[in-house]
Amino acid sequence: MSLEVGKAIEGGKPVKELHLNAYAKINLTLDVLEARSDGYHDIETVMHTIALHDSVTLREAGAGVEVIVHDGEVPNDHRNLVMRTAQLLRETFKVDRNVQIELTKRIPVAAGLGGGSADAAITLIGLAQMWKLRLDGRELLALSLKLGSDVPFFLEGGAAVARGRGERLTLLPPLPTTWVVLARPQIPVSTTWAYKQFSGSTPAGRPNTAAMITAVQREDVREAGRLVSNVFEDVIAGSHPVVGDLKARILRGETYGAGMSGTGPTVFGLMANEAAALRVADNLRALPDVDVFVTRTFAEAR
Repeated sequence: MSLEVGKAIEGGKPVKELHLNAYAKINLTLDVLEARSDGYHDIETVMHTIALHDSVTLREAGAGVEVIVHDGEVPNDHRNLVMRTAQLLRETFKVDRNVQIELTKRIPVAAGLGGGSADAAITLIGLAQMWKLRLDGRELLALSLKLGSDVPFFLEGGAAVARGRGERLTLLPPLPTTWVVLARPQIPVSTTWAYKQFSGSTPAGRPNTAAMITAVQREDVREAGRLVSNVFEDVIAGSHPVVGDLKARILRGETYGAGMSGTGPTVFGLMANEAAALRVADNLRALPDVDVFVTRTFAEAR
């Protein structure tokens, strides 16, 4: 989380503002286990935040909850998780204060990078501070789970293994700073659709989560790259071959490993150095209908 407190002036009165960064994530591993009675699946995944981020500004202004989004693809109503986050806090704690949420999107939408969940988590933390709600970790976790399965991870960021619906987190030491290339084909992949496709398939192989955890704990980026694995990758690539093509192109560069993040369709590569990342990115940018980003692994001090 990155948070800065400032002051703005509205009608001659001071208005508190919080300026926050919401960081994206990649899934180094992702495994789906048993279906649950609540309609979800148990998962096991090793995640790591990256420097690519959205910007969120919270200010005491407007009427009720207002969301301003600087991205035509993203709604500014109840479909937006930051709106639902603010409404959840207002209703749960009987808060009668106005808030205007300004959201600048840089993380691609529906890309497997957790942008919406990251925005929700940082909004939850920021509003709890702005409204002086004094929530402890257990309360924040319970609220975050009402917003989405990935939201608990983004309360901490860095590196972690998540189990259950995503609420059972074991924090890991972050990897040494590693350059990352992201290639997001402009195709729609919803999480609901991905799970339906996965339910009717048998994965060719499953991630070695224990080995990935060991590699991350040892800060062994080379081994972590070799172990990158996602049970959704073959399913998504079967319907969208561009996913497999992007992975193959990334692996032809100086990379430790590559794979798909989340339920896709973004493919990432852990690169040997910045120059290698830039070369691969230039190659990928020659392709039509693919958004390409160069970033790096990221973790704030805990």
